[in-house]
Amino acid sequence: MRCVRCRGERFTKAGSDQQERQIDRCVVCHRRQTERSTSAFSGYRVPDDIIALTVRWYLRFRLSYADVAELLAERGIHVDPSTIFDWVHHVTPLYQEAARPHRHRVGSRWSIDETCLRIAGRWCSAFRAIDEDGQVIDVYLSPTRDTAAATAFLTRAIESTKVTRETVTTDRAPIYPSTFAAVLQEVDHVTGKMEQQGIERDHQHLKGRTRSMRGFQTTFCAQVICQGHGFIRILCQGFYTICLPVGDPRVPKVPRLVRAWDELTAVMAAA
Repeated sequence: MRCVRCRGERFTKAGSDQQERQIDRCVVCHRRQTERSTSAFSGYRVPDDIIALTVRWYLRFRLSYADVAELLAERGIHVDPSTIFDWVHHVTPLYQEAARPHRHRVGSRWSIDETCLRIAGRWCSAFRAIDEDGQVIDVYLSPTRDTAAATAFLTRAIESTKVTRETVTTDRAPIYPSTFAAVLQEVDHVTGKMEQQGIERDHQHLKGRTRSMRGFQTTFCAQVICQGHGFIRILCQGFYTICLPVGDPRVPKVPRLVRAWDELTAVMAAA
């Protein structure tokens, strides 16, 4: 263990906290900390496994924050829905970052489309992309559906995946030809309704998750939930090396997701 302030490694014992965890004092800077001070779950009184379970439930199932709080209360854990909101929006990006090195390589044939979500009473565009295997590549929310938003989405997706695209399918929206001319000059651009059936079906997973919610108040909250929902879906489908291979018939998706989530939780707790 290292000191979170000076990175020193020499400590002396300084009692216990309210959760009976050992408190250590750094010999150099005298900062007091526990083993959890360097964890991604630092700052919360609730154990790591409960936070992890709560976030997984919310992202995986069509539940509200109040529904998750009720499920926890049935198990003797009383948490306010606003606390669950804080857990989800703080921890979800950390799970995605911890899993990034283990992600399977994205395919070279992409399908790009956008769907509509209501944020603070206004309709916004959610740009989404999947590859030929159905892996969700990225999600980007924008208040407008124009060339600038499509360019920003495609640029971010390319930088995060480092994959050379061979074919990109879209609908016949006029924003895409100018976007590809600026970002992907040598890509094979295919348009048509039949080619977009895969991503049109994939939109329904996100629409079904957001339908049970009361809407979003900020773009940041909507971005976290949309990306987190896509992340846990591809984690469940096995698009990460910490899970079983894609389509492995030996183990159902539920144990696969639970095992992968527990492994990521352990990595974040030890960070």
